[in-house]
Amino acid sequence: MCQVSGKSTTRWLTNEDYTVLQTFMLLNCDTFAPYERIIKKATQSYEFPMWMLDFVQGPRRNYTSWHIYLLREYRFHTHAHGQNKKTLHYDVYVKGTTDADYYGLIEDIMMIEYHGAVGLKAMIFKCKWFSTTEGCGFHKHPSSIVDVSPHRRCEKYDPVILSGNCNQTCFIAYLHVRRSSSDWWACTKVMPREFLALQAVQDDTRNQVVAASAMIRIESHVMEDASNYDMQHVCPPNDEYISEDELENSANDYDSDTDSDYGSD
Repeated sequence: MCQVSGKSTTRWLTNEDYTVLQTFMLLNCDTFAPYERIIKKATQSYEFPMWMLDFVQGPRRNYTSWHIYLLREYRFHTHAHGQNKKTLHYDVYVKGTTDADYYGLIEDIMMIEYHGAVGLKAMIFKCKWFSTTEGCGFHKHPSSIVDVSPHRRCEKYDPVILSGNCNQTCFIAYLHVRRSSSDWWACTKVMPREFLALQAVQDDTRNQVVAASAMIRIESHVMEDASNYDMQHVCPPNDEYISEDELENSANDYDSDTDSDYGSD
């Protein structure tokens, strides 16, 4: 389920964005992939599906834009809309075809529409990607922590990504006395709102939050009590105040009784 939020606006694609977007859609449409072999061997008598004819013609130049988009329990914002908010929802990453993932900021949330009677539509994120070159805007620690430089951009202009392939992250700036061109951001991947990696359970008796044992892989075993002693109820003594002098006298009386018992033996 996906949902848009906020007031929509109509914008237009530039020639460069249109070319990049159409190339991206043709290369990343899984439904279109099986037809590539058919197109190479097709004759004039072959009738292609109507949706394919609409798809290869490319989307319309105008598109609908929103500031907020909800998908897979994620809440995505554009950078312009959310940069002054307390919670950041515009930091994203996408799995790369190589070892490196792509990290960036959402610049626009777009719904593109195609020509024709079929009415094909697609939700696209236009992002500003950071550099993926190791040591020059990108660094992966041995502990798998990823750092990116906000001042380095990806060399290839390929800003669009399908919204369904995008995941949310959070960029955390390292503390510095002063800002410099070598500042780095640590990348922390964000879990969806409805997904809890560690469930917290409220303990009403102690008013504390304790971790559920099932979520942290703690196995509990029930063992049978093989002892043969008789169970007896323990009656708690009545609470009463005892002074230090009375406590010391009681201890001395107990010691004297113990010594007399040993002497009698």
